[in-house]
Amino acid sequence: MDPERDMGELSADKLRFDAQWLEAALEARDGYRAALGELLRTMPPPAEQTRPARTAQLSATATLPASAAPAPQRAGAARARRP
Repeated sequence: MDPERDMGELSADKLRFDAQWLEAALEARDGYRAALGELLRTMPPPAEQTRPARTAQLSATATLPASAAPAPQRAGAARARRP
């Protein structure tokens, strides 16, 4: 497929090989375009794309009566395991 070559120098085998190569390249391009088209069809338009939801940090506050206050932990003491 060299444009500088003389057309008389080309053989049928080389032309057939070039034609097969060109056909394979066009088929691959068509497959790529079809896959890209399918991907774009499944995506929402840019105006409708969802933005990441903001999650509020919820905090719970509770007050305990003075009699229910936990005893201070001793330094280095292991915490009790929960059942």
